[in-house]
Amino acid sequence: MRAIVVATLLTLGCGAGDESETAVAPPAQCAPGEWAREDGLCVAAGLPPDMPCAPAEAPNDSGVCIPAGVPSDGCGEGFVHDGDRGCEPILPPEPCEPGWLAVPGETRCREVTPCAQGTWGDIPVETDTEYVDASYAGMDSDGSALKPWTTIQAGIDAASPGAIVAIAAGSYVGDVLVAGNPVRLWGVCPALVEIVGTLAESAAITVLGGASGTEVHALAVRGDRIGVLVSDALDVELERLRVHDSVHRGIDVEDTFGPAQVTLRASLVEQNHESGVYLLGGEVSVETSVVRNTQPTAQGLGGRGLEVETDPITGSSSALLVRGSLVDDNSDIAMFVEGSEATIETSVVRATRSNLLGAPGWGLSIVDSPMTGAPSSLLLRGSVLNDHHEVSLLVESSEATLEASVVRATQPTAQGLGGFGVVTRSDEMTGAPSNLVMRASLVEDSLDYGVMVDGSAATVESSVIRRTRSGARSMGRGLNTQVGSMGSRSTLVMSASLVEENQQFGVFVSGADATIDATIVRGTQGDANGLFGRGVNVEVDLATGAPSTLLMRSSLIEQNHEAGVFAGAAQVTVETSIVRATAPNAVGRGGFGAIAQALLVTGAPATLTLRASLIEQSHEGAVWIVGSLATLEACVLRDTAPSPAFGAGDGVMVGAHVAPASATINQTRIHQSALAAVAAWGGDIAIENSALTCQLIDLNRETLFGTAGNFEDLGGNRCGCPDPAQSCKSVSTGLEPPTPLEPLSE
Repeated sequence: MRAIVVATLLTLGCGAGDESETAVAPPAQCAPGEWAREDGLCVAAGLPPDMPCAPAEAPNDSGVCIPAGVPSDGCGEGFVHDGDRGCEPILPPEPCEPGWLAVPGETRCREVTPCAQGTWGDIPVETDTEYVDASYAGMDSDGSALKPWTTIQAGIDAASPGAIVAIAAGSYVGDVLVAGNPVRLWGVCPALVEIVGTLAESAAITVLGGASGTEVHALAVRGDRIGVLVSDALDVELERLRVHDSVHRGIDVEDTFGPAQVTLRASLVEQNHESGVYLLGGEVSVETSVVRNTQPTAQGLGGRGLEVETDPITGSSSALLVRGSLVDDNSDIAMFVEGSEATIETSVVRATRSNLLGAPGWGLSIVDSPMTGAPSSLLLRGSVLNDHHEVSLLVESSEATLEASVVRATQPTAQGLGGFGVVTRSDEMTGAPSNLVMRASLVEDSLDYGVMVDGSAATVESSVIRRTRSGARSMGRGLNTQVGSMGSRSTLVMSASLVEENQQFGVFVSGADATIDATIVRGTQGDANGLFGRGVNVEVDLATGAPSTLLMRSSLIEQNHEAGVFAGAAQVTVETSIVRATAPNAVGRGGFGAIAQALLVTGAPATLTLRASLIEQSHEGAVWIVGSLATLEACVLRDTAPSPAFGAGDGVMVGAHVAPASATINQTRIHQSALAAVAAWGGDIAIENSALTCQLIDLNRETLFGTAGNFEDLGGNRCGCPDPAQSCKSVSTGLEPPTPLEPLSE
């Protein structure tokens, strides 16, 4: 432990002692701890008074400042604000029974559609309708209501283009083909009308060329292969269907024979195998529907709710729209999008399970095409991803935009792996990056990473990342930005956001570039060993040597542990910000406001610039420069206390560990440090136009590893207590030198 200063040192501070003095010079244009705004007004260090909104707030369209996260009026139809920066879907408390469903906004489970009275229920009556009733015993069927066909295919074959084929109650065994002419298949209701596919065709219902405009309403479908297959047909409408228990895919839309486009509305797709809805080179809109409980194949593969892929033969991409829907309790991946476009609005995607082969249980997987390299794109708006395994949202070599959405409670796999909220990464083979934009959204209760940016670009605006906890990797990082596996560089732009109550690191930047504006990072806790808990950690990537940079402006970093801002062999600039109330870690070390630390193996230095910023209520040291370079301009450092394990309590500490260390301090006020205002442990410090008030020692000059500390007086410096009215004293106390924190984390 660094020695506690004895009483005799009380005579050395604030003008006492006789080793050296600095001259008192006329004050600068602004007082120490103030900076000159463009209009010439002197402004106190810290958050600028003319900020349009406080940190972690942003103006809405009316100019009213609203907190980060989903605004109180920002939840979509079918959702309610939780009062704590997020939205909750309105759904029944328990899962619905087979054949019943509820979509966001409904509090009770219901049938897909009720069954009306009469043989033909509420099927529209038109002059050219063809009627089908399997119970008709006559041998003289003509398609009339009195003499209906007994098979659905007979009604289709007899129907004129666009005519209704009205289907009475019954189980109709046999595959149905619609080709050449469109028809409108219309059952009484899914509870009474069921088409049971065999292996005669590819699907229980197949819609092919010449049948664009076909509609299927109010019936149930299951089959020994696919439930509904559409290819070479546009404007196909599937409405109020129950597609269930198919041995293969529930609904298959593909461009194998030609362009395909389908709208699935007010339907239930459940307990199918491999994929609930499969899209290959076509377009599908899923509206107010439920896709759930998709099972793996007999070989243990798949079980995905929706699967969207590029056609491997034509290279055609797909387009998916999901609106007002529930994707629930599927296997492997809830929604897989490869080389295609997906828009998800006011929907819930939740509770994805691992399949029989141990596939993870991801929420959304948005990846590039391995054949063409074409990226995917995702727009997730007003939606909730909840209770997935390993990763809730993966974006690989693709683009994703999250708006007013919630990513919540990501779980690890059965093997204890993952628990990541949002992962955006480059392609592991090509290095092609991803791009993530997150606005007014919430990521909470993840493991290891709330948001990870790996070899990619991310923009985070007015969003909240909180309560990330350590998982199998013993991390707990709120936002992690790092170099990609192929050396691709990551960039992060973060504004008006809140990162809080995470573990190990609030924001972690490794081999990447970051800009943070008007953001709060607070309440970061230590890891299982009681180490770290840092607010913003910026460091060189040890594996590749890729450097990191951070520009942080008008932000608040508070109530973190060990270090508020840590620069490890990185270039960090902090402007008009506050770093407050940094506590020691669980073993009693640190509590530094800001650290610039050289790489302990190579001596590669960090560069730290603090400009017009306030650092207060730190422990051990407000600013600690270890084998690195620092510049402090128009800053205030105050109320620095000792740490339990090391003591000290210096305003600025400059130590020549591993490499030379230097600091330039200009127009800065250092107030009420427990020990020294500025301590040079073998480092070089130039100080100018600064005020050092109410410390035990003004300037502490010590030798470290044979190198003497050195102060260069550039003039205009004043010391004293309570007012800086005296010259400053430089003394040597022979105290034990400080030691660096734990080595860089990776």
